[in-house]
Amino acid sequence: MPKKIHSIIEKSCLYCGTLFETTTRETNRGNGKYCSLSCSARNRKSSPKIPNTKCAKCSKEFYRNKSKKGSSKSGLFFCNRKCKDEAQKIGGLKQIMPSHYGTSTCYRTLCFKHHKKECVVCGEDKIVAVHHYDHNHNNNNIENLIPLCPTHHQYMHSRHKDLIEKEVEEYVHNFTGVAEI
Repeated sequence: MPKKIHSIIEKSCLYCGTLFETTTRETNRGNGKYCSLSCSARNRKSSPKIPNTKCAKCSKEFYRNKSKKGSSKSGLFFCNRKCKDEAQKIGGLKQIMPSHYGTSTCYRTLCFKHHKKECVVCGEDKIVAVHHYDHNHNNNNIENLIPLCPTHHQYMHSRHKDLIEKEVEEYVHNFTGVAEI
């Protein structure tokens, strides 16, 4: 089968205006607009980008490619990383703030208002975690919050739970006056 020969045409470069030769095939594909790769690159850099997006944090307008607009899970866009980080911090935008933000301080503060800030198993008082006795992190009743050191807190969430379970249940019983919560 003979090769198909495409006609050569002369065009003017869209960036510098120089005449150059290209094939009809390239023109039909949407190419053949520039005399060189450097003119093509210069034209891309010099063409003004019209702002089409507004920063969700500072309201600054900026340009965002159509392909990048579909990649946002929340539908919010930020002009730079600093704005995104500030929006994601506690007190930022609720749409992108992680769900666990703002809850840890509340239950820890509540726990240490009513319980001594020390592990109920070993007495550690420097680093103390708060364990939810019924494993429900939405239940922040003071009877459900147990102060434990990080090691014993990990025990409660592992297969070694039985090694300290009696001490924790005894503490809960003494605190609430009830055997089970």
